[in-house]
Amino acid sequence: MKLLYLLSGLLVATSSVSCDKKDDPNDNKISVDKTELSFAQKGEREMFAISCIGEWHLEALDFGHYYGPNMGDVKDFTLEPAWGKGNTTVSVTLNNVIAESYTVDLKVMGGNDSIVVKLNAVANIIENQ
Repeated sequence: MKLLYLLSGLLVATSSVSCDKKDDPNDNKISVDKTELSFAQKGEREMFAISCIGEWHLEALDFGHYYGPNMGDVKDFTLEPAWGKGNTTVSVTLNNVIAESYTVDLKVMGGNDSIVVKLNAVANIIENQ
């Protein structure tokens, strides 16, 4: 009987420790190595690294997910991977020739934290001589 009380006491102690760890706000922090990327030519590719303990995903206005591969797109950019778990490197590719410069605010979301990475599309203007 003493063994039963001892085992149930251990179970309660273990479960309370694991709950405390989940509630620790530092466990859900996310960081990136770059907060701004610039693109000037079709096909240009840049990368940024995500550091995160748990799951993360990318968000932006008009963000579209591909079904099948872990990719997404926003405006003229393709992003891979678009979601994941733990540390990784995200590849961003400009798919079109840009007539007017613009910026997309890409949110990297993880746990209760988010960081914005600015994707700058720079128009490649050629002057007539």
